[in-house]
This record gives sequence, C-alpha cells and structure tokens, in this order.
Amino acid sequence: MVRSGHTLRHGLLVGNLTGQELTIATNGQVTAVVVDPRTGQAVGGFAGFQTLAGVFFRVAARTTERIPLLIGTASFTPELGYILPSGSWGIQVPLDLAPDILTRHRRLTPVLPLTITA
Repeated sequence: MVRSGHTLRHGLLVGNLTGQELTIATNGQVTAVVVDPRTGQAVGGFAGFQTLAGVFFRVAARTTERIPLLIGTASFTPELGYILPSGSWGIQVPLDLAPDILTRHRRLTPVLPLTITA
C-alpha cells in the first residue's frame, strides 16, 4: 500500500526454483511499473533520477532472497493526470537476469497487487 503522489521502498522476494544460481543485475534496487490489473497496460511508476551503478543480487539454487524494490505513483498516462489516483492497481517488476556481464535476459514478474490510497 502506498499513498498517491508518494514513493515506497519495499522488497521483492525472488524465488529460484532452478538448480543454478540466478544473478539479477540492478542499480541497487529493482523498479516496479504500475499496471492496470484489468488490461495489464503500464500506467505509472517511478519518474525520478536513479543512479546507474551495477549492483548484482545473487539467488542461490532453490532459495529465496529479498531484493530492494522501488514503487512510484507518477502517472505515465495523460488521462489519469500527473499522479495515479487511489484504487486497486498492480505492479510488475522487470528483472535483468545476468548469467554473465555480456549476456542479459529480461523477465517480468507476474502482476502483483498494489493499493494506492488518497
């Protein structure tokens, strides 16, 4: 839950069901995109400056790790105004899986519930 017009720093639990270690490339955190849960369309998220330092999180085989998560409520859709209104939304988090520094594979989490309050 986050207030409209505010930013929330939270954590994303990433489970690794494989037999190999996963490496997730970040800038120190992953950043959620707010989506309309009915359509899956991206409607908002964090719209500020972020550092680009390479920080890698490793998730060992068959374990779960908490990765810092940034959730913003800026609107990316003119019809909604500058900030997302209160209501039930979803978040989806892009994960850059990095088996090595030269090869990256982007995956998306399932849509997770988010409540925005006034």
